Amino acid sequence: MGNTDMNPEQQRHQLPLPNDTDRVFLSLLVLQGSPFCNIDCDYCYLPNRNVTRRMSMEVLEKTIARVCEDELIGHAFDILWHAGEPLAVPVDYYEKAIEVIRRFPQADEHAKFVFQTNAMLIDQKWCDFFKLHDVNLGVSIDGPQFLHDAHRKTRKGEGTHAQVVAGIEKLHENELSFGVIAVISETSLDFPDDIFYFLLELGCFNVGFNIEEIEGANRETSLSVDGSEHRLHRFLRRFFELNRQHKFPLQVREFDDARERILNPQTYINNEPQPFSMINVDCDGNFSTFSPELLGQATEEYGSFQFGNVLENRFFDATSNKAFQKILRDIEAGNKKCAESCYYFPFCQGASPTNKYFENKTFDSSETMHCRSVIQIPVDIVRRDIYLHGQWPQRDFENRQQTAMIPE
Repeated sequence: MGNTDMNPEQQRHQLPLPNDTDRVFLSLLVLQGSPFCNIDCDYCYLPNRNVTRRMSMEVLEKTIARVCEDELIGHAFDILWHAGEPLAVPVDYYEKAIEVIRRFPQADEHAKFVFQTNAMLIDQKWCDFFKLHDVNLGVSIDGPQFLHDAHRKTRKGEGTHAQVVAGIEKLHENELSFGVIAVISETSLDFPDDIFYFLLELGCFNVGFNIEEIEGANRETSLSVDGSEHRLHRFLRRFFELNRQHKFPLQVREFDDARERILNPQTYINNEPQPFSMINVDCDGNFSTFSPELLGQATEEYGSFQFGNVLENRFFDATSNKAFQKILRDIEAGNKKCAESCYYFPFCQGASPTNKYFENKTFDSSETMHCRSVIQIPVDIVRRDIYLHGQWPQRDFENRQQTAMIPE
């Protein structure tokens, strides 16, 4: 990444940016209100899900102060409460949190609040809060009950589907829109029709498919079974065909993103490999950058992915951190390999560093199961569709929720 002997203030203006500007701007700030989750999904990548600590208002205030101090706010950005079940922390906590955030004029003007939730704890008080603060909502639900309950269970091993649907019904009662994240595991691959019609009836306005990944605490995936990628291709192709047959009632992240990357490649920016475009802060104030999924992870090769603590460090102080420097060098080297070897590089610009590390054991690597699944297969499906049918109906791609981009 250039000269690592420069001080952080000098380095910040040397960061390689895809839009040829000399400034780094924040697109996503992930805040961990608490690591705790009220359920126990068997594919979850998050560590410390039993820990009930909460981010203090002191840490939150310092986080926003650091964002402003480092002049990272240059346009609209999302503040995403995630990395645990955010609704396991009371509404009153977030009322105070938003009050703290709004004390900073730049954040008040540009921040959009986003919650990624399993929806089980939604009641009228939460709905009133979502309305008051114009919160974007993402709900995690994997499809019909027989698929969802296979993996998303309570801590007693019971299914959670009924409680999730009850929370969604509460959203409908209050005329609150929401997006969906559905995890695709080996269990799902033979049921594209069931999942499509379930989501259609559910009333969500968009869906993002997160494949079951080797990531963080989840050290294996059911999609490693021979033939799974072929079945995944068949699943996604069938889902796309159903959506086309019904005149595209669902916005599907993977297909909509592929369309934009194919038709408007000059506007696509992959923020994950870009330092400080995404910043992740845990409940204790430790921060990382690059992929949100690195929050709270540690490895033998790179050490901790925590590059500092907001109570003591500015975000740009991370550029003096040896682990940060090594990770960034390896991410750039891996992206160079992708650019030199992969036909799909213009459609992903190196995809997700997290998946490269957890699948290939190093950031300095190229193709992963993740990129074959969520980049290559959708691009192939959409390119074929554009060739056969032309563009599908225009929709407001700019206003899709950021929540559909974040795994849970």
